[in-house]
Amino acid sequence: MTQTTDSTAPEIYVIAEVEETEEVTTIDGVRDGRRDTGGGWGAPTRGPAEVVTKIFKRRRVSLDAKALQTQMQSMIAVVNDLFAQAQTSGGLELSEVELSVEINAEGQISLVGNGGKLGNSGGITLKFVRPGK
Repeated sequence: MTQTTDSTAPEIYVIAEVEETEEVTTIDGVRDGRRDTGGGWGAPTRGPAEVVTKIFKRRRVSLDAKALQTQMQSMIAVVNDLFAQAQTSGGLELSEVELSVEINAEGQISLVGNGGKLGNSGGITLKFVRPGK
């Protein structure tokens, strides 16, 4: 985290995917005895189609550290509620919670919903353990 001056908010830098360009391509379908591109089975019923391709690049992005801190505090409050609600039930007790989160280029924190397998996406894994009694 970097603090520049007293008059500016503290910043944190993340590497995030940022949309670079958007390319629109028109595809005409052709169907005859030798070629069959575009469309499905039967006679073509539509004209040309536009395909939108978005190109993303990884960039170093400056984010407001206070806004990230607020979001993390909200998420931690939710985890605390999970522990509080998961009291001993039927002999089972919740002892830990492991979450994977990602920060996007706009500074929003999102839970990763793919079983916590981040692979090469550069997310953060947080492990919350219930304190000993």
